[in-house]
Amino acid sequence: MPLIAAAICPHPPMLIPEVAGSAAALWGGLRTACVESIRRLRFPKFGDETDGWAIGRTEEFHTDPTLPDVLVIVGGDDATMAYDSATAYGSLGRYGIDWSWDIAWCMGNRGSLPLPMSLSIGLWLATASGPDGLYVKGFEYQSISFDASPRECAALGKELAERKQKVVMLVLAEGAATEQLQDSAAGQARTYNTMLAQSLARADATALGQLDPRLSQTLKASGRAPWQVLAGATEGQHLTGQLISDPVSHDAGLFVASWTQDAENQILAGI
Repeated sequence: MPLIAAAICPHPPMLIPEVAGSAAALWGGLRTACVESIRRLRFPKFGDETDGWAIGRTEEFHTDPTLPDVLVIVGGDDATMAYDSATAYGSLGRYGIDWSWDIAWCMGNRGSLPLPMSLSIGLWLATASGPDGLYVKGFEYQSISFDASPRECAALGKELAERKQKVVMLVLAEGAATEQLQDSAAGQARTYNTMLAQSLARADATALGQLDPRLSQTLKASGRAPWQVLAGATEGQHLTGQLISDPVSHDAGLFVASWTQDAENQILAGI
């Protein structure tokens, strides 16, 4: 079964209020947009808490045919790597920020691994809001190398989409850093970001799959590889896209979008 929905979010650490500190309110709009895009995945991440353990809400909760089977969190890093959800935790320690997020209660255990920044922020966004009882079944974490070729990205996306019957994806990626560039490169970055906004709004996987690795690197657009994983995951699918973030955020390469199936596609897919 192909991918049935995706949430696309950026991953600046300042999205986390305790990291942003006094600037937290300035990031509130973007944070709210990210939470909304994830809400649209309809992933049943929270259950009812009983003595500290999460349980499913009802039989209907478990058997609802429209609910996804697994949430795959995808983000860029220096290497391509799958992380075990039972031994991985969110952390910004390697980036000089004293912050961690451990839903598996594994931090400090032998064999546990910190997730890279993109996946750490994604995990926090997907789980920070809601009750304490956490329904963790079906989380997967996958990094993709910033330097991975479009073909490698597409192949990984297709493989991830085939993991379960109904897969949803949270993709952490950022566009061109306009403010870090000068002269003609800044103009190229604005054009690049405009194209990204249009592609994400249309759920245009073909356009994302055609992003040029060299140009993306020149423009400091670190999200090229994760977006091309998404493009591979949606091969042959027709999803409806919507941009949730505002144009000011797009100027900084920060995009929030939602890709979902419409009702007709869900009926045809039998979900």
